[in-house]
Amino acid sequence: GINAEYGGNRFTDTIHQVLKSECRNKQEDLTGYCSYITLLFEHVSIKLFLISALPLLMYLTIFKSYLFLKEVLDLPEEPHTILPIIEYSMFQCLPHQILSRSWNITFDLLAAVPYLIHFVLPILFVGYNVITRRGGGVPLIYQYLWCVGWVNIVAVVIQFLFPTAPPWFNDSAVYDETTGQVISSMPNEAAFQRIDAMLGVPWFKSIYGQSPLKYGSFPSLHVAWPTVIFVHEPWFSTKVGLLHVVWITWAALYSSHHYLIDALGGISVVVAVKLGMNHVWEPFSKHKHTRPAHEEENASNSRVYTRLTSVSKQV
Repeated sequence: GINAEYGGNRFTDTIHQVLKSECRNKQEDLTGYCSYITLLFEHVSIKLFLISALPLLMYLTIFKSYLFLKEVLDLPEEPHTILPIIEYSMFQCLPHQILSRSWNITFDLLAAVPYLIHFVLPILFVGYNVITRRGGGVPLIYQYLWCVGWVNIVAVVIQFLFPTAPPWFNDSAVYDETTGQVISSMPNEAAFQRIDAMLGVPWFKSIYGQSPLKYGSFPSLHVAWPTVIFVHEPWFSTKVGLLHVVWITWAALYSSHHYLIDALGGISVVVAVKLGMNHVWEPFSKHKHTRPAHEEENASNSRVYTRLTSVSKQV
């Protein structure tokens, strides 16, 4: 009986030691992760970050206030349907109709991916650059946010003053012959209604049903956002950045959310804003690194490694 009791106590002590050691290892891992996150953001200036995000916050405020501004400023409500006429005169065809004609569920899913990524794209790109510290380091983040904010402001002003109907509306709208009022049209989610039907969940319907601005086809911000990334050291490589722009352009046309001229309009707005930043003014030029990007990155990585090593030794 004594041996059994001794063996039981010994087993309990062993389990206790194992659990204690495991907890200590987890605590060290958590401390290391927290130190790593702290080191990643140590060069990010809160003041500059907030300044760079101001245009984006202005855009969100303007966009969410559309219904109020429409009443106060008497903004036009009826959409212009001239885009397909302009597009046909330029290309002698309507590219979105050619692409959407050969639809299948694989293409639907492939088109849905960049549309879903779109809503978190700025967060992903900022996080990627904080972690990798490429292209001259943190100032790239400030310039990117500043640029994407002003691109959105310019685009939404155009959409407010010159509302344009997207392809899904122009291709499906049925008008009353006497009053000229729209009787019916395809839902806002356009081709992505097939994704909702397949999943049995009104995913895209809930996303597009919340937008206060129904007629904002031109210019396309879906294409503009990846283009902003492309002109600010695109992630992984230039080829990947270009592929992203081509992918979202194809998806926008295939899903009947945009005309090709909308995509070109979005790219043009990005180019105009970026040229303004380069040749007129942007508040972050003096914060650019003087050393070449690869030297700055190597030095930064070396500092992170050294400090993480010292932290791990302390714990």
